[in-house]
Amino acid sequence: MRVVVFGASGVQGAHQVPVLARAGHDVVAVSRNPTPLDIDGKMVETAAANFGDKDAISEILKGVDVIFLNLPSTSFNQSEPIITAAKDIGEVAKASGVSLIVFNTSMPIPDEPQDIKAQDDRREMRRLLRESGVPVISIQPVVYLDNLLEGWALPPIRDRQTVVYCHKPELKVSWICHHDVAQLMVAAMERPELAGSDFPVGGPETVQLEQLTEKLSRAWGRKLDYECQTVSDFCDKISNTMQGRGLEIDRITSQMFKAYTYYNEAEEEPFNVDMGPVLEELPVNLTSIEEWARRRSPPGSFSGWDRLSDTITEALW
Repeated sequence: MRVVVFGASGVQGAHQVPVLARAGHDVVAVSRNPTPLDIDGKMVETAAANFGDKDAISEILKGVDVIFLNLPSTSFNQSEPIITAAKDIGEVAKASGVSLIVFNTSMPIPDEPQDIKAQDDRREMRRLLRESGVPVISIQPVVYLDNLLEGWALPPIRDRQTVVYCHKPELKVSWICHHDVAQLMVAAMERPELAGSDFPVGGPETVQLEQLTEKLSRAWGRKLDYECQTVSDFCDKISNTMQGRGLEIDRITSQMFKAYTYYNEAEEEPFNVDMGPVLEELPVNLTSIEEWARRRSPPGSFSGWDRLSDTITEALW
């Protein structure tokens, strides 16, 4: 099938492109400033487009069967243009005869609204996509393992051998990696009869922060400690990090406080996903925490990593 990946240069879309290509699909990697992509010696087609350019999107979607849709976070960007982009993509997809949109929400979307704007925005995008008349399957990941090696989570692992995350000690989390989200999206694409479904997805293991740290320690062959960061401390540190970046810091941190309080305290445990029923519908081999870590260099061997801005935009949740 011919599949367009929107947001292909982001940390999530960049995993989806090779998974699709290696599965034998004809992939078009769309981003604002595409660079040549070589997957196993084969060049992948790329296309340049801003989300707000309907004419460019219309041209790209000619002859396309499926869209993999990754949209920027509205936690750190203005909501309206991104929501409008979802509406426009849905409308153009319908006019172009696209048969399915697989929408990566990039975060949990609870059934009941929690007055958390980033979630509400994703819910609205999903609604608008479905309103277009194009069948939509929604993949809704929890916390990404890859976040541990990016942005604010990386320095304490690299410099202090300590995993620091805003999770209370007893919080159960089904950590998932970007590669597995890509695999699940491909599996969803192959089951178009599941259109209308919303799949909360996590990894094969559900662990507390102490257990996560033990698994990373074994995989990297070094003793790691852990710290369960409070929501207040997390928001204070992120606020300090965002200074001078032209962001609406008060609005962002107040929403982050509300979101992370919900994630830590909600009775429905939004980070705890039973993948058994999901894998019956979307059969893939998920990556264990230790397997994921063994495929990456221990953080102490990294140098010069400062990807906060990319992480903020693409993969906070």
